[in-house]
Amino acid sequence: MIRLCAAILSATILSTATQAQVAPGAPSVTAPLVPDTVLSPPGGPRIVLLTSPGEGVAALRLAVPLREGPAEAGAGWLLRDLALERMRTLARPVGAEVAVARTPWGMAYSVVGAAADFEYLAYLLREAVAPPAVDGPVFAEGRLRLQGAAAEAVESPFRRVAADLRSQVAPGVTPLDGTPGSIQGMDGARVRELWLRTHQSSAMTLVVSAPVVPEVVLAATRGMGAPEESARPSLDAPVPAGVRQVEPQALRTWYGEAWAAGSAGDPHAPVVASLVASHLESQARGFEATVELWELPEVFVLAVVGAAYGRDVPAMRRAVSGALSGARDALEASAVARTTARIRRDAMELSSTPAGLVSVVGRAMEGTGNPMAAAEGLEALLAVDADSTRRFLDGILRQPPRTAQVQP
Repeated sequence: MIRLCAAILSATILSTATQAQVAPGAPSVTAPLVPDTVLSPPGGPRIVLLTSPGEGVAALRLAVPLREGPAEAGAGWLLRDLALERMRTLARPVGAEVAVARTPWGMAYSVVGAAADFEYLAYLLREAVAPPAVDGPVFAEGRLRLQGAAAEAVESPFRRVAADLRSQVAPGVTPLDGTPGSIQGMDGARVRELWLRTHQSSAMTLVVSAPVVPEVVLAATRGMGAPEESARPSLDAPVPAGVRQVEPQALRTWYGEAWAAGSAGDPHAPVVASLVASHLESQARGFEATVELWELPEVFVLAVVGAAYGRDVPAMRRAVSGALSGARDALEASAVARTTARIRRDAMELSSTPAGLVSVVGRAMEGTGNPMAAAEGLEALLAVDADSTRRFLDGILRQPPRTAQVQP
């Protein structure tokens, strides 16, 4: 059985920077992704206004850059829990939909509701980035969930292999979910300190799809976030010592290989991940395998992980080790064309609602700061063909793979 990680869905390609340029009068397929207005008010969030595809509907997405130090890993999830609980309570009177996401670059707070309630929707975002209530039951419950997830990550054979591979390819990237050591040392003071250092209004980016004029948005976003003078780099304190390393319990042998798959601006990575998964599916007999594409702040990581019992282990290891070269040798222009067309189609479908549109454009800006990144990402797919994909795979294959294993 082959499993293809959801990370290679169409949103992935639109969340990366590209070198493609969108000329004036861009093709209609990308027009919804092109901002109408970009504002950079002093001391306030950068504001990107989009044409609204939904009549009478407003969607807002506020992104906050956030990098955790080793001792803070997982604190972003606690900020998420606290903000989401506060937003849900306040959203009920107007029936607004709210969400908070932990992205590779930070936090994203979203709200969707009636355009007539725009000022109230903006108020929900101001409350989302207000000081976190770290002394209540929501914080305690969130910390318990993080502890459970951290323990599972250590004890799960697949997650142990994945974590080992990720740390080898990108050793400087802090795990967003945290580690047993960082969660053990987590308290309310540390989470509040993270908020103080990161949630300045001037660092935020607000993407809006709503029938409102810029003056209304500017007025609605005043006074967001933490004091400007509290901004600082991530905490470099080490992870607390003394946490016992638990060995995962495995009934099968798990083996994985991983490679850096281009910068976060390369449109080939999601295409290649899909092609590798298709090829591996044709080879898998008697074992399970997974193709993962991890989007980290500055790089894609492509990983292939397999699991097998006893006599099937050699075949599984050969399939994992040969997955990329096999996909490269079997590459067909028609398969590349189908894959790129599907990614473009799915991306435009995702962008057809106000909520999806601000998500696609906002996520692209998180990685690049470029308001045109989503449109340029879609355009860049037009240049992906069999020859360029083969060259991209050749570049990956020139790297020695990083490997990890868990045995029974």
